[in-house]
Amino acid sequence: MSVYQDKAKECKCCGKHVPLPVRLKEFNGIKVCPTTFDNMLEYRRIWNEMGKRPPGNIRKHFSDYVQKTIELEISKNINVSD
Repeated sequence: MSVYQDKAKECKCCGKHVPLPVRLKEFNGIKVCPTTFDNMLEYRRIWNEMGKRPPGNIRKHFSDYVQKTIELEISKNINVSD
C-alpha cells in the first residue's frame, strides 16, 4: 500500500478518494483532503458574511460533510458565547 493510500484512509470527508490526496490538512482536529479543507473555509466565510445558514442555492455546492462540520462548529461557538 502506498503512503497516499494510507493518507486517504485518515481523511474523514468521504469514503473513497479519486485521485488520492497527496497531503492532508487539519480542520479543528479533523484530517481532511485539501479540497474539503478549502470548501470548509469557504462555506464558513459565506455563513459569516451572511450571518446565517446559506440558502439552498449556495449549500448545494458543498457536500453534506462540509455543511455538517461547519454547522457543528458554528453551533459550538454560539453556545460558548451565550
